[in-house]
Amino acid sequence: MTYTLEQLNKMMEKSGGFLNLGGMQISSLPDNLTVGGSLNLRDTQISFSERQKVKSLRDGDYVPGNYLYADGILIHVKRKRTFGKYTFYQGKIKGHNVISDGEHYAHCKTFKDGVLDLEFKRAKDRGSEQYKELKLDSEVTKDEAITMYRIITGACRAGTEQFLSTIKEFKDKYTVRELIEITRGQYGAESFKSFFERCAE
Repeated sequence: MTYTLEQLNKMMEKSGGFLNLGGMQISSLPDNLTVGGSLNLRDTQISFSERQKVKSLRDGDYVPGNYLYADGILIHVKRKRTFGKYTFYQGKIKGHNVISDGEHYAHCKTFKDGVLDLEFKRAKDRGSEQYKELKLDSEVTKDEAITMYRIITGACRAGTEQFLSTIKEFKDKYTVRELIEITRGQYGAESFKSFFERCAE
């Protein structure tokens, strides 16, 4: 049994770049096969010389009009566009996109989601210490509040989005005091409150 390069690429698109051919009756690999992540060839008839043809990717590897390997995930790129300081890689599979600010990458469904993830990664690099100077009456935007809460509490994105879906109307800005009240009873709420209580001492 043989697979074309196109067939193997489609298999990797669905798995984020990993290629599992273990146990398959396959004896050869197409030229120019590039794998992001792991390649399982256990219990196949692939020879050592065939295995040597496979190229493994490093983070940030990009071939125009072909693929991008970022954060351990391979996506096949339909087009690349630049918006200000951001580079947006539109995936061939709908909703499988990547955005970069030149330092970080974020996989995303939409451009806006990607920008928010990049802001979170940059803020995470700086750590919770960046918020020590905020007072209870200090104001932050909604997006800043989300990033701040996740960094201080360790709340995951999915849990945060689930909580946000319960809020009917958002304001442009919130004080830290309001955020403590709004998040009361939520994951990490006590840690969030304690962080600012310690800062106020």
